[in-house]
Amino acid sequence: MRQRSTMRFCPGLEQFEERQLLSAGSLTTHAGPQIKDLRRQPAPPGAFGYLAFRVTNTPWQLTYKLVPPFQQVLVQSRQPVPGQVYNVLSIAVKNGTAQTIGASSGFTVRLPGGHSLPILTGTEQWKPQQVIVFYVLTKKYYPLAQVPGGFQLDLGGRSSTLIPGPSGIFLRLKYNPATFARTLDSIVAFGPGNQGGKGAKFGLPNTAINEFVDARTRRIDFGGHF
Repeated sequence: MRQRSTMRFCPGLEQFEERQLLSAGSLTTHAGPQIKDLRRQPAPPGAFGYLAFRVTNTPWQLTYKLVPPFQQVLVQSRQPVPGQVYNVLSIAVKNGTAQTIGASSGFTVRLPGGHSLPILTGTEQWKPQQVIVFYVLTKKYYPLAQVPGGFQLDLGGRSSTLIPGPSGIFLRLKYNPATFARTLDSIVAFGPGNQGGKGAKFGLPNTAINEFVDARTRRIDFGGHF
């Protein structure tokens, strides 16, 4: 049998450490412009350097403790009627920055097609690590008509759309204004969407947990639109 010839040289190999994954570096194509990695880019000049994103909670990231009471923001102009039965759609957003944010920030929130409402008013503040719950009361099972629809936070030049997902819906609650705030706190922290309080603590799926961060922060999921 004829033996194969033996190669007498080794080709130059590029070290693996010097390569960048497509999701963590730039990608150059022949047909289009270079795609930049938004996770590592500083905020553009004149743009606000913050955004909000959904947290992909995992068993090794146990920092998202939902401990009531929460500050609450109703994201609708029509006020709920006492005694009426509503479905509650909500998200929890933690201030993951080192900044204390006041009403002068001008941050607003709205649902698609709705009016923008201020997140903070008067002397209200959003302190680091503090959680705000944004919610609506609706007669619909799920009031967002389109899959990408969600709570749209306008963060002074950058907007983020936060989609509650199935964890953000709680059905058939009779509205009592005297007890609703405590009830909503309990739904967010201990309701079925948070697996009785175990979801955020043990990394179980919870699609309604979000965080507000500096735009340059590395994160494992995001809902920011630029």
